[in-house]
Amino acid sequence: MSAAELATYHFVVASLSFLRSEPLEEVLEERRRYCEERHCPVDFFWVPQPAFMEAPELKPLRDKLKEPLGAVVSTNADFIRWLSLRLTFVEKGSFVAPSESIPDPLRSLSAAGS
Repeated sequence: MSAAELATYHFVVASLSFLRSEPLEEVLEERRRYCEERHCPVDFFWVPQPAFMEAPELKPLRDKLKEPLGAVVSTNADFIRWLSLRLTFVEKGSFVAPSESIPDPLRSLSAAGS
């Protein structure tokens, strides 16, 4: 997919402290192995302090959460739905990008990106 192609991105988002208290790393590693075993592309990304949450259309969601935030972003809606059920205390949503308010869907506001 070229950078200029529009895509719908789905995500789960929560405070970094909450996500670090969950087995998120294990869950994502499990999903990575699943993709490798089935020879399908890894279709998710971990984004600490996601820049897309600064978009005006996501302000109502951002206001519900304690910052700093972390997000898992994917173009696979089913995976994000499953992940939201697995982690329970996360918010989920979606957006279309690139757009004027979200030029880079995977950009992090954290300097280190960790």
